Amino acid sequence: HEGSDFFEHYTFYEGQDTVGSDGYLMYVNQQSALELNLINVTTEEDETFVYMSSSPTDKGPRNSVRLEGKRRFDRGLFVIDVRHLPAGCGVWPAFWLTDEENWPTNGEIDIVESFNYQSHARTALHSAEGCVMDEVADYLSSGGWDIAVGIPDPDTGEPDMTLRNATNCFVYAPHQWTNQGCVAVDLGDGTLGNAVNDKGGAVYALEWDPSKGHIRTWVFSPHSNVPENLRQSMVTSRNEEQSERVMPDPTTWSVPYGYFAIGEGTKCSANHFKNMQLVLNLAFCGSVAGNRYQIDCPTQAQQFDTCNDWIASVPEEMNEAYWKIRGVYIFEREMQ
Repeated sequence: HEGSDFFEHYTFYEGQDTVGSDGYLMYVNQQSALELNLINVTTEEDETFVYMSSSPTDKGPRNSVRLEGKRRFDRGLFVIDVRHLPAGCGVWPAFWLTDEENWPTNGEIDIVESFNYQSHARTALHSAEGCVMDEVADYLSSGGWDIAVGIPDPDTGEPDMTLRNATNCFVYAPHQWTNQGCVAVDLGDGTLGNAVNDKGGAVYALEWDPSKGHIRTWVFSPHSNVPENLRQSMVTSRNEEQSERVMPDPTTWSVPYGYFAIGEGTKCSANHFKNMQLVLNLAFCGSVAGNRYQIDCPTQAQQFDTCNDWIASVPEEMNEAYWKIRGVYIFEREMQ
């Protein structure tokens, strides 16, 4: 998905945010997005870039864009080449896979998700019961797990200060935050948010391969860190002749920062994740960025009581809340 036909691969979700996300925004249709200049395709030095942004409204919630892919997947390699990520207090962009009508039964995979001032890339899996990553060997990834701490005891209400790795993908897992999921975190600082923008962007890749028994995830930033095989795969992906395309080979890349064991012989059967579509969106506040507002945005919180109040004030910081995308690339191997 590149250039002028990028948006043909998606439908535009229109209306308020979903109940689970509860963002402070209004998603607009394609015609409105064009009229409000929220989307455009621009050629810069022989490369085309897709821009997606938002705009303020008199009522407060921002106009924004949510793209939903037209195809459904049960596996694949999903790559996004980003030159600028939406960033800032109250900003919550995501590039993810879901089957929202059958959530959490068919699962959710968050490939790129940022909120407020995060600077570490992270990948989260959200599932129905019976999907756990507590036996995944450390050597399979270079990253770590998100932490679950301070969860109120269901009987006493007292916060449980035991440090636990968030390795249970079940959205209502005990001893984790509601819908925390199992979350792999890149340990290298500067792989998300403004830190990535300062380096000219990043390439994020997620391999979902139940037949091989895993979901693996990488981030490469700056672009000089992108493996040559992956770079060639993206460059040649639009070649009409199959023989002129380079197929991605993740075995030649560096160790992934995230490794999730799924399928036969693991503690997470493959049917936890199926029939999913890509979603690319830009949200504000809501159940993630909004809930962390007081912690992540102490300066803003001194002046504005809530995340919604901050966004409604139309801060200059929102000028950085835009996607600049070189392309989205999806690869599927022939089943053996």
